[in-house]
Amino acid sequence: MAQLPFDWSELTRSNLYSMFYSLNSEIVGLELSPSQIQKRIIRHVKSHIPVKLKKCLHAPTTPGFIFMGGVYYSDLDRKHKPAIEVNFNYNPNDRKLKLTSHRFKRMAIRFADVVLHEVVHQRQFRARNFKNIPGYQSTAEYAKERKRQEYYGDRDEMGAHAFNCACELLDRFGYDPTTIGQYLDSDQCSRHKNSTWSDYLKAFDWDHDHPIIRRMRNLIMRNLENAYYGKPFKTTNHLTY
Repeated sequence: MAQLPFDWSELTRSNLYSMFYSLNSEIVGLELSPSQIQKRIIRHVKSHIPVKLKKCLHAPTTPGFIFMGGVYYSDLDRKHKPAIEVNFNYNPNDRKLKLTSHRFKRMAIRFADVVLHEVVHQRQFRARNFKNIPGYQSTAEYAKERKRQEYYGDRDEMGAHAFNCACELLDRFGYDPTTIGQYLDSDQCSRHKNSTWSDYLKAFDWDHDHPIIRRMRNLIMRNLENAYYGKPFKTTNHLTY
């Protein structure tokens, strides 16, 4: 089915968070199966934005938690079909979940960050007429390490993760570029393991002088203003269909 015109430039981190969290009364504090939770999320989200929502049973997911990831399908977007997908991962052994308000707030933040990450990818592909670009070639010794570095070192991924990272840093420090710059240059992030910046440093052996890390730092600093306003882009180019 063709996707109706939609203005992706109107989405902000704040309004995505609020939209998702407004579902809290239907989920928080209730004992619900993964299927019941998923149906409520699908009904609610699809009434606001044209994204695909998928329920996944994923053994590594921590029991009692729901983890979200995202995918952008450039081939579907090229055909003007819904191309952004948010995956909700549940532990296969969870029969019932009872989510707290705090956990649901974290889910709402994650939902906003996942959607905007994929919106960045959508604009990247539309801006270059859906052409692929060469990826980053890692020279790491081990295959697992090469795969991780090639993912994080990819130019498109760096663009999307830089906005996510800038948002996380504003959550932690507020709009304080000096403090954020000092933090990015320090080893403090080793204590904050569930963050985008620590994921990057870990992938590149905590080497602040690695070319990818230096480039990523610059991208993050350039994204701070966008993150402050909650939008990855200042213009509507390639975002209004």
